[in-house]
Amino acid sequence: MDNTEQKPIFVMKRKKSFMITLYYIFVILWDLATAFVCIAFMTLDNIVANIIGFVLLIFLPYKFFCMFDIKEVICYEDYFIIKRKFFTKKIFYNRLKYYCSLPTITAKTLGFRFKKYRFTVTINKYMFKKDDINKFIEFLESKNITKYKMFKL
Repeated sequence: MDNTEQKPIFVMKRKKSFMITLYYIFVILWDLATAFVCIAFMTLDNIVANIIGFVLLIFLPYKFFCMFDIKEVICYEDYFIIKRKFFTKKIFYNRLKYYCSLPTITAKTLGFRFKKYRFTVTINKYMFKKDDINKFIEFLESKNITKYKMFKL
């Protein structure tokens, strides 16, 4: 190990179970059904429906590869790394504004909003152990990244 490399403080690896495989199958079927609806929208004679269908169809692969294919999350002192199947993303703690829980039909995600405008980075909670998610949230709160509150009292 070089002097420039840091030792990881916390590593969160994806669960390996039959339920995760079933979950992947369900998500793929859901995305195929969504793609079918998008193609149906694109065949209509309405320009608004065509645009909506095209935009949704374009973002389907982004949603799949950015939300579901996370292999592990590695936390260091100044940043954490999200390792996916095809790429990794380094996120510095000082650039994060807050985290929030985003429930959807196919996922229960942990979303990170940045101080400057960027897409929300999401971690699917179903892919990791509940204890690991709770430790990760505690680690984020120790770095002064708070949970989003709609009404601050």
